[in-house]
Amino acid sequence: MSTDTTTRIGIVGLGTIGRIHATRLARLDCDLLGADLDAAAREAFAAEFDATTCADHDALLEAGVDAVIVGVPNRFHEEIAVDALEAGVDVLLEKPMAHSLESAERIAAAARRSDGFCAVGFTMRFAAPTERVVSLRDDGRFGSLSHVHVDYLRRGGVPRNGGWFVDEELAGGGVLMDLGVHVIDLALHLLEYPAVVEVSGQVRSEFGEYAVDDSASAFLRCSDGQTISVETAWHGTAEPSRTCVLRGTEAGARFGVTDSELTLVDADPDADPETVSVDDVDIYDREAEAFLEMVAGTRAPSGTVEEALAVQRVLAAIYESSERGRAVAIEEL
Repeated sequence: MSTDTTTRIGIVGLGTIGRIHATRLARLDCDLLGADLDAAAREAFAAEFDATTCADHDALLEAGVDAVIVGVPNRFHEEIAVDALEAGVDVLLEKPMAHSLESAERIAAAARRSDGFCAVGFTMRFAAPTERVVSLRDDGRFGSLSHVHVDYLRRGGVPRNGGWFVDEELAGGGVLMDLGVHVIDLALHLLEYPAVVEVSGQVRSEFGEYAVDDSASAFLRCSDGQTISVETAWHGTAEPSRTCVLRGTEAGARFGVTDSELTLVDADPDADPETVSVDDVDIYDREAEAFLEMVAGTRAPSGTVEEALAVQRVLAAIYESSERGRAVAIEEL
């Protein structure tokens, strides 16, 4: 833990997502450090951000940081997160929490023992339409929410021409682990994280020379009767979409995560739909600001380890349901 008054943030993994975080944090009041096994990545990061860099996360922790952001392949989340948490350092993990449910459970156990917190970067929470819908929900505009549909569909959207994202050993799965995880959290977040009791899902690998899934469909049943439907694809025969539709007893809403407006539909069939404008925001700016507030203790962690573990259980249940060809109870996992 650092002894000066400036928050020191260490970024582990200096690839695309690590540099996205660094670019946003560099605008804020904090010191940046970086760690990566690749010497060229360290050199470029040090030059761009005037940052101290280390060859691995152990050296980064020894250098003294208040928090770490982990942006490495999913399989390596556990080792870095557990070491940081055991050192009392706060952790922000890129989604998903881990490559497997068992690994995620070990991270959660370490977080419960730690003086630091562990959060997962579910960035769709920071989108302007999402924040407006949460505000409307809290004001009672929707009444009792009953169902949420979410999708995240790309056309020709296998990341980075594949890479570790299509390596099951490193990623833990395919599009479900890459994109589906975002919208599953979004739906549960809007419903205030009810307990998911049963999952029916199907994963497919149709368009690439890889073993992991490139599309998935799922239906989630919650303990209080609320339901969630999920569609995700890297490359499918559908228009690209990042859409959320929620239904309540008083009203419903529809929005695209990157849209500048959302549509409200009243329960009264004679009422015209209402268009609500929202601010244009950068979700990574919002995430960086929120994370620094969490580290400072002025904001409660978002995307908590328990919420992320609930998402990981859903991911595991979708794969299990697809393999068994039937619905799977969460308690079966």
